Amino acid sequence: MRLSLSNVCKSYGQNQVLNSLSIETPEFHSLAVIGPSGGGKTTMLRIIAGLERPDCGEVRINGELLVFDDISLLHHRRSVGTVFQAYNLFPHLTALENILLPLKHAHGYSQVSATQTARTVLERFQLGAHADKKPAQLSGGQLQRVAIARAIATKPRFLLFDEPTSALDPEMTSEVLDIITELREEGRDLVLITHHMSFARTAADYCLFMANGRIIEDGPIEPMFTQPNSPELQRFLGRVMRYQ
Repeated sequence: MRLSLSNVCKSYGQNQVLNSLSIETPEFHSLAVIGPSGGGKTTMLRIIAGLERPDCGEVRINGELLVFDDISLLHHRRSVGTVFQAYNLFPHLTALENILLPLKHAHGYSQVSATQTARTVLERFQLGAHADKKPAQLSGGQLQRVAIARAIATKPRFLLFDEPTSALDPEMTSEVLDIITELREEGRDLVLITHHMSFARTAADYCLFMANGRIIEDGPIEPMFTQPNSPELQRFLGRVMRYQ
């Protein structure tokens, strides 16, 4: 996967969240986006996912220009699997129904085909016994596994993860990170926002460091952690790696 951003800006009212982001990555399979809270990471991810429109600038994914009109965005969103920190499951639907919904209504699967696909991904993540449970009946780890199952059920071009473990306890966090590692080892392309530096270092092959709405530094994962160039990244790693 390749990602290109050219002078991408985004503001909400008077608050400028992204300040002329520009980056041209080499080919990667797993991109980690790290940096302090409020640095613009989630907004950038939502633009890549087609869930937000930038105020200015261009986005290219694998050389293809992302067009921000309604029809183009609808097609793009259907080709991407996105997993959020808050799960974004429908509370009135069961785990199975949460996966069936996009398969049937966004991707045109028949009831039989959608059900078979949904049950297959639920079984893969050890959720078969929980298919008929609603989100309120599931643990945080189970909820996130349902969200990941829903994301991969549609066979997306790539996966986007926005702090997928931020609401989980340590045991559930390890469970979800193991699943993401497994997906990466299958060769799936993914972009991951995470505050788990040790996981980012293990799971990613390329890294972006963002702060104050800008990309401060980027490069292959290991040199970013062992030989950071910018004072901002040096300070950030000095703080967050102290207890990891």
